[in-house]
Amino acid sequence: MLKGLKQGDVPQELIFGWPRSVLVGDEKLIVEQHQGIYTCSDREIILRTSCGLLVIAGENLSLSRYDRDGMVVLGKIEKLSYRPKG
Repeated sequence: MLKGLKQGDVPQELIFGWPRSVLVGDEKLIVEQHQGIYTCSDREIILRTSCGLLVIAGENLSLSRYDRDGMVVLGKIEKLSYRPKG
């Protein structure tokens, strides 16, 4: 399946299962390759990822899309941080 591809043709985040996050302004966050929700409230959403827990903090947070391909978080996003595995 990967035959004929050169190194760099496939993004490393896909190969290693790393999460990918795209912040659009401060009101929309798109997260791909998460491993599920750890906790969810209107002030904090914590996701499981291969890198640890991704903490999304803010106000009026909500999920506008959630499926196995990714999720979209809406609201006033004030802080993103990681808590290491362990």
